[in-house]
Amino acid sequence: MVRNKASSKKQQKRGVDFKKIKRKIGRKLPPPNNATSTEIKSKAIILPEQSVASEKAGLAVSKKGLTLKELLQQTSHHNPKVRKDALIGIRDLFLKYPAELKLHKYAVMEKLRERISDNDRVVRETLYQLLKSVVFPGCKEDNQGPFISMMMAYIFNAMTHLAVDVRLMAFKFFDLVVQHYPPSFSLYAEKILQNYEDILQKNQFYLQDKGKLKNALAGLVRCLTLLPCNTREVVSSFEENLAGQRVLHAFEPDLPKDPAGM
Repeated sequence: MVRNKASSKKQQKRGVDFKKIKRKIGRKLPPPNNATSTEIKSKAIILPEQSVASEKAGLAVSKKGLTLKELLQQTSHHNPKVRKDALIGIRDLFLKYPAELKLHKYAVMEKLRERISDNDRVVRETLYQLLKSVVFPGCKEDNQGPFISMMMAYIFNAMTHLAVDVRLMAFKFFDLVVQHYPPSFSLYAEKILQNYEDILQKNQFYLQDKGKLKNALAGLVRCLTLLPCNTREVVSSFEENLAGQRVLHAFEPDLPKDPAGM
């Protein structure tokens, strides 16, 4: 008994390490002091007239609601279908808003000329039809010299492309330029004829390229008809040569006849 009393006195002197708090049943426990709040509070920001349609109000847009700037950006897209659709959208926009072409023709040509050497055949054909049906007819009343010079560097680059299909299409583009601006051939005649000579000498055409080569040569014929030529001088020189031949025949010395031929 004496030992038990002594041990209980020692425990009272040491004190209690953890004091147990008695909670009443049914009462909610308070959060601990180191608890982290996980509540998320958000507020809605309402901006009136903050929509794509309102931003494009009053601007010229295509059937798909794209502006000219957006369409020109899409002409450099990595997907050929997107590039083709962008060219079609530009055509539709210019047909609906012809004034846009006159206002932005240099910016338009600066982007369109990049597609002359496009790797996709459909994109090149779409560009050709766009230039033929919309761009060139819409700019025929303006000074086309600077406008055409922007294209020529890219056409010459395409004429030396590794792909034969791209090279032949480049001559088709140049033929289109000559049709709408004939002085362009006289400005670049030497370089054009040299490229024609190169493509004919290399003879790298497959059977399916023969028709395209024929179209390219048709453009060459058109270019040759634009060369300056004085018809009267040609006719007079021809008549002089013909008269000279007659004189030579008239004064041809008589040769002794071969007895065996008698």
